[in-house]
Amino acid sequence: MDPLTKGKYPESMRSLVGKRLPEFTEKESELLAGSFDFLGLNYYTTNYVADVPKVEPSATSQAQPSYITDPNVNYLSEETFLYQLFKLFMLNLLIHHILFLFSLSS
Repeated sequence: MDPLTKGKYPESMRSLVGKRLPEFTEKESELLAGSFDFLGLNYYTTNYVADVPKVEPSATSQAQPSYITDPNVNYLSEETFLYQLFKLFMLNLLIHHILFLFSLSS
């Protein structure tokens, strides 16, 4: 959102992506900032991640900066056990609520 509202990328993105992030000229920034009449954003996703310390590329490391490595996380394929318990609890609560409402209408 920052490029559209401020004419530049946020500092967090600039520090993570570094030289790979294109830079706007002063004129481009002026033209871009606030250049929209309407902006609608509807985005749904779920990602499970674990923190990973940033590894700088070196002769001894295999680290290659990319879109995938910029967030400094490991993407997990499975939900945590606690989250699975939470979902079961919420499902149980929903079923009890539906049964309660059904008993009121009988």
